[in-house]
Amino acid sequence: MNAAQLRALAHPLRLQLLHVLHAEGPATASQLARRLGESSGATSYHLRALNRAGMVEEAERRNGRERWWQRPPERLMIPNSVPEDASDAERAELQAAHAQIESILVDRDETSLRRWMEIRYDLPLEWQDSQFIGNFRMWAAAEEVREFVTAVLDLAQSFRKAPGSEAPERQEVHFTFRVLPQEPSQQ
Repeated sequence: MNAAQLRALAHPLRLQLLHVLHAEGPATASQLARRLGESSGATSYHLRALNRAGMVEEAERRNGRERWWQRPPERLMIPNSVPEDASDAERAELQAAHAQIESILVDRDETSLRRWMEIRYDLPLEWQDSQFIGNFRMWAAAEEVREFVTAVLDLAQSFRKAPGSEAPERQEVHFTFRVLPQEPSQQ
């Protein structure tokens, strides 16, 4: 993913559009605007920007005039690294885009955590018992971490599509996943 693509992602509405298109399938700018409480002009503008960056594509038109948009089938992975041969300007641009995207994602996590804390004891017992918050230390080589991340994402993939009416017991849950290398402790 290049700097232009990373910049295209560094906007809260664009990340929401990608999320909804992934979970709910193809939609028009007007449908997405209604779903997200935005203007159709704003969703249309941001969809075109995502399209230029290769993050969304036009879907088959379902009626004559409206443009339908969809996510490409490939998994979208945001790279965490900056190429060693990047110029100073490109390095600064990539670091700024990373910081913006991570800020949006962490804010979304914090909003979900606050919401959960407000409702947790009002949920049915089966939902209270299903939730998990925790953290722990692990030790792994870089390749093992990559394999672990891929395995967790592969496992989560089947839960990322919104269920139809055939699965009314399935509710939306917020999934947060971070694997963050730490500096070794000094002994």
